[in-house]
Amino acid sequence: MMLQILTLLPIVAMSVSAVVIPNPPGQYDVFYNTAKMVEKTRLDPFDPRNGTRAVMTSIFAPTHCKVDLEKIDYLPPATAAYYSDIYGAAGLPNGSLQSISFQACPDPPKGHHLHLPVVVFSPALGTTRLFYNAIAQAVASAGYIVVSIDHPYDSEFLEFPDGSIVTAANISDAQVPLDVKTRAQDVSFVLDQLSTKAGVATLLPGTGAARLRTGQVAMYGHSVGGAATAEAMHLDHRIVAGANLDGSMFGPVVQQGLRGPFLLFGHENKTQTTDPTWKEFWSNLRGWKLELELAKAQHYTFSDLPYLMNLLGLPVEKAPAMQKRIGTLDGFKAFEIVHRTIVAFLGFGLRQTSPTPIQEVISQYPEVSVFAQ
Repeated sequence: MMLQILTLLPIVAMSVSAVVIPNPPGQYDVFYNTAKMVEKTRLDPFDPRNGTRAVMTSIFAPTHCKVDLEKIDYLPPATAAYYSDIYGAAGLPNGSLQSISFQACPDPPKGHHLHLPVVVFSPALGTTRLFYNAIAQAVASAGYIVVSIDHPYDSEFLEFPDGSIVTAANISDAQVPLDVKTRAQDVSFVLDQLSTKAGVATLLPGTGAARLRTGQVAMYGHSVGGAATAEAMHLDHRIVAGANLDGSMFGPVVQQGLRGPFLLFGHENKTQTTDPTWKEFWSNLRGWKLELELAKAQHYTFSDLPYLMNLLGLPVEKAPAMQKRIGTLDGFKAFEIVHRTIVAFLGFGLRQTSPTPIQEVISQYPEVSVFAQ
């Protein structure tokens, strides 16, 4: 696992024009919104001022849009400026991140769309949830209400709707177990909010008395977010299925295990053989389980970054330092493999299908191998 904050690496300078991320591949259009959620009864363990815990959330909700889709900036203004300054100093053409947008339905879902399954996502340590937007939108387009969470003082740069900014607290390796537990508590809090009318209204305005289906949900996460997925599943029985994308394991769940379906998906050479936390965790899983390995991949292959590099026309082979982060697997193929595998797993994990679709998906990509099952 890579615990370090996502840093920016030298990239060959070239001009980049505006890029609109292609519409997601599923049968649904997707509504997008963001909201801050404050848990007034819990202190933030990483806040130097001992303030209450507040998280930033995004929702990607399936719908059938009856109006024109609208363009939305991939990153909000301050976040884009922050990363552009860093990337610009490293050689990324000025304005590249500001040039990226995606399309979403401006009207929130109604009716039966609000009864679709809920899925929660947690990102890597130090990495904004926004660098996983394209994957989340693709998963949502297959029929899942995806709620992604930014964890304050963990994310490198967190921009709230009121313009306030929270930067990373430089969480040490020794503090990672606390971070994982805190993230798991964040997830439970968000699920509590989504079980209330007021909580749903913050993310899905205009939906009236709607409550989402939070009695049985699934979760996936990248890196520390994957560890948090397992710990949240261990602590909150509403989470019935989980997927860990390339994250080492932390917390009591490693020894105590889980009963529900769980997927481990690692980059090349990240397996039980190389990560002892995976080996111990695997031995304590008592339900359906699958471990996959992705050839030509590195840690951030499981984010939007390889996909964005392709869309921006920035060849990874000309950026050796970046290549160490995202690997040599084609960005479009990486995006396809990751979101299709997640969707197939969710279908099974939420008891909608058999495991067959997962086998069908991975059989289509020679880069994916089954390490254990």
